[in-house]
Amino acid sequence: MGSNYEKQVFVAREIFLKYDQRIMTERFPIKSDEKYLYLKFLGTDYRVCRENGEIEEQKEEGYVPCLDYQVVMALYDILCYPKGRPALSGEWRTLASLQVTHSSPSADKFTAPYGKLFSGKAGALADACKRLGGRRLDVPASADVSWEIPVFSFFPIAFRFWDGDEEFSPVITLLWDKNSLDFMHFETLYYVMNHLLERLSFVVNNQCAF
Repeated sequence: MGSNYEKQVFVAREIFLKYDQRIMTERFPIKSDEKYLYLKFLGTDYRVCRENGEIEEQKEEGYVPCLDYQVVMALYDILCYPKGRPALSGEWRTLASLQVTHSSPSADKFTAPYGKLFSGKAGALADACKRLGGRRLDVPASADVSWEIPVFSFFPIAFRFWDGDEEFSPVITLLWDKNSLDFMHFETLYYVMNHLLERLSFVVNNQCAF
């Protein structure tokens, strides 16, 4: 069946099928028909088969199976985890301020390598944020790039980047809505963060849309 990650994808698929899909479509503005649930995740269109739970990603040639662990877990979690009808607070928080324990790794461990990759590319990075459907935010504390990016149409993330110089290294800060844990597990926010950074890096380095 492949790697342990791929095995977990199939396990998650079976868990998804145990949930009431009607509630999923009523909770969030998710397009659906008799066969699929449709979601846009960080600029890419996906669909979830209502019968077997398989997730497919839209490519130029059409929809193809998606086994990307980060993507699959984020999609299943946003569909299955929320209770009731979660609402955004409109208040931004760091990932560290949301965690319920102190055992989780710092977000800096994941963002620092991308800060180096984006150094000197603020213009291209801003363009990448726009291509992901983002909107420019008021620039705080002279940030070189500051955008709100839709993870899903109903769930945004704030991305900020300060370029480096001879004295300081480049810095990336990601901010989450205060009520983010009403939408997804804390661990899933790491999957979203990593996938966002990968997406932005791809666009910056290839200068093309998805």
